[in-house]
Amino acid sequence: MKKSILLTLSILFCLSLNSQRNANAEYWVSFTYLPKKGMVEEFEKAVADKTAKYNATEEDAIFAFQIMTGGGQGAYQRWVVRKDRAFFDQDNAEELKYWNENVDPYIADKSGQKIWQHIRNASHGWDEPRTPVKYYVQNTVVVKRGKNNDFLKFHRRLKQINSETEYTGNRGVFRLISGGNNQTFMVISGFDSHETVFTNNLSDDKNWRDVYDEKFGETAWEEDWPAYNECH
Repeated sequence: MKKSILLTLSILFCLSLNSQRNANAEYWVSFTYLPKKGMVEEFEKAVADKTAKYNATEEDAIFAFQIMTGGGQGAYQRWVVRKDRAFFDQDNAEELKYWNENVDPYIADKSGQKIWQHIRNASHGWDEPRTPVKYYVQNTVVVKRGKNNDFLKFHRRLKQINSETEYTGNRGVFRLISGGNNQTFMVISGFDSHETVFTNNLSDDKNWRDVYDEKFGETAWEEDWPAYNECH
């Protein structure tokens, strides 16, 4: 019991500190699960049944994805998206009880809850709710302390360029605020076809460095790109 209380207080403390800086912050919550060997189909069906029972509307939707590459290959992520602070006051005891009784028996390993803040002024194409796409690429980095401004400055400037060039793709930037090292950032891009992963709206005679310098000054890329790479 003591452990549960301390965990709850830790989450609330992190959210409280964050909310003092940004009362309108948007939170995304992730969970990672590895099914037991030979029970993938049972796990998927149990998750689908639980989702249909408790997460069938836009307000309470949870999205699930299978990890296809990297060290977590074969595991599944579930995301609760676009929540404000009031979400964490809700009583989900019944839903959690159902999960523990009907889904948990098929799980070999799990990450626990991770709470992310969506950095909206550094993200492009994530402003409004949309139907999930087929694939997502996640890049996770731990930024050195004192280097957050350099990291976010580069992403905010990329957002400006993407907006001005009317880029039809998307890039979401998130910071972990509970459930791990709060210097952890994640950049997510979603797409339906692998042919579109590296596309952009730049003209044939322009590259990212050219456009970046035109927008922010002739030495901007030379200064910002090394500073960004030294962040992590």
